Amino acid sequence: MIPGHVIPGHVIPPALLRDLLRDSLALWGVAGEAGWDGDALRVAAAGRSFLVRAAGEADRPARWLLADAAAPDRPPRPALSVTGLLGALRGRLVAPAPVRRLRIAPRAEAPAVPPGAAAAADPGLTPVLLVTGFLGSGKTTLVARMLRDPALSRTAVIVNEFGAVGIDHDLLAAGSDGPVRLATGCLCCAVRGSLAATLLDLDRRRRDGEAPFERVVIETSGLADPAPILHELMTDADVAARFRPDGVVTLVDAVHGEASLAAHPEARQQAALADRLIITKTDLAAPSPALRGALAALNPDAPVMEAARGDVPPDRLFGGGRPRPLPARAAAAHTDGIGHVVLSPADPVPGAALALFLRALAELAAGRLLRAKGFVRVAERPDRPALIQGVGHVFEPPEWPDAPPGGEAETRLVLIAAGMPPRWPGRLLAAISAEVREETLRRAAAA
Repeated sequence: MIPGHVIPGHVIPPALLRDLLRDSLALWGVAGEAGWDGDALRVAAAGRSFLVRAAGEADRPARWLLADAAAPDRPPRPALSVTGLLGALRGRLVAPAPVRRLRIAPRAEAPAVPPGAAAAADPGLTPVLLVTGFLGSGKTTLVARMLRDPALSRTAVIVNEFGAVGIDHDLLAAGSDGPVRLATGCLCCAVRGSLAATLLDLDRRRRDGEAPFERVVIETSGLADPAPILHELMTDADVAARFRPDGVVTLVDAVHGEASLAAHPEARQQAALADRLIITKTDLAAPSPALRGALAALNPDAPVMEAARGDVPPDRLFGGGRPRPLPARAAAAHTDGIGHVVLSPADPVPGAALALFLRALAELAAGRLLRAKGFVRVAERPDRPALIQGVGHVFEPPEWPDAPPGGEAETRLVLIAAGMPPRWPGRLLAAISAEVREETLRRAAAA
């Protein structure tokens, strides 16, 4: 056991630090080991060896020292925090690559309405539902059924591959530069240029009174990754001021879905990012236990529905973008590299620790994080858990609902990732929280 004085005044258990380093090596795909060498942790990986020591009071504000064991005369590299230590170690072991920095989506503000323009029917943000699924999963059938439902009149539908899988070629006029008006009061158009430009053009037409709509449905191609579309909705300031993501609905074919999930990473990515899963073509085949098991492993939090010929009640489609109360489980299930972790620490998380944790996820996970969603009980506001939502390295600003989900102010944060060691996020959060609490006590004592 490492002597207690090696981490002076620190509450990170030595075993936690060792295991966090081991998990980090696995996260980065580096074969290696971490173990005690006297009063230091020796990390041997990629043919190199490094020593990790806790910094002494004379080294403050540094908390950690990282030294190259093969160059004892070289000064060790100081790190201000455990995340800085991990970043320095990763820089020594992993080939340089573009670093993903945490990006906070712009907080939406109501756009100004030009003089003489008609205001939108909904003064708030317009919900945008993303309908995705692998080739042949039934997206076209579902969206066409939606357009015929009177409850979904005044809906704008955007197809992101014109002429390839369209809702109905009669609805998409090849030479049209604008949306096609449907008999139900809905609109249909194809992406021309960027999605942001299409949405903003629709909004302009709505304010000019040309194209009234209250919601938007985006039908993706069968090979599309939903993440970049969500990124664009979250990070384009003009779009975020007018529209808000209302969730991802992913369709999975009951006949071919099991084979698609096994063979195609695009299908697994679509299922992993879903807020709601719909098993289609149940009139042709009953969903197999293996299919349900694969979906549960990829995305255990998403409700699973069944639909024959696209028949799904509208209220089951919209409103899925806000996380629901989650079951109290912390185990991770994995299917071909994509898995989930539910973090549910008993104690509230310091606000600074939450911010550092989200930044570390974005920067240290090397693009493995697919989605984060849930509620976090923050120490500074323990009675109002923060709503956290992120896609990849892009996160929305935290929201603070008036009432806790399900009446319980507890932390339930779901992380969906590819190739992430299942215990790494929890160990990282515990280590960061320990350092933040230590620093808070130190500053209070010095005041």
